[in-house]
Amino acid sequence: MSKHFLISFASLLMIWLLLSGYFKTTLLVLGVLSCLLVTALCLALKVYHSHCERLLINLKLPFYLPWLFLEIIKSNLHVAWCIITGRIQPQTLKLKVNQKTATGIAIHANSITLTPGTISVDIEHDQLLVHALTDTTAASAKTGAMDAQVCRLEGRG
Repeated sequence: MSKHFLISFASLLMIWLLLSGYFKTTLLVLGVLSCLLVTALCLALKVYHSHCERLLINLKLPFYLPWLFLEIIKSNLHVAWCIITGRIQPQTLKLKVNQKTATGIAIHANSITLTPGTISVDIEHDQLLVHALTDTTAASAKTGAMDAQVCRLEGRG
């Protein structure tokens, strides 16, 4: 248990240091305390199931994020254009997901929600209920490109 705690705490603290960029004593102490609290809560609630699974995803994340950011930018421009021109066709659709882990499914659902024009509404077994703002965003969700990217992130592609 202590090994899991230390790995989780060190990972979270490194991310906090990289994102905050502050190295003043007061902020460092508060950052360490918040990382300790979050790590303790996550371990108490059994949020972390497998460190190997998480480590694999963390190692592949730098390759997934640029692709996701590009999709967010393209979708953002498309949605802005559709709003300006008034071409909105809201709809819901069910997508089959091929992820094998709860973490993979959560990443897939969150990636859909992060992409403008689509929102993951519900997860049921191996299907996501997605709300799409336009026919184009719905078609984009149906292609399975995001599913394939997340499967690669999971280590299955």
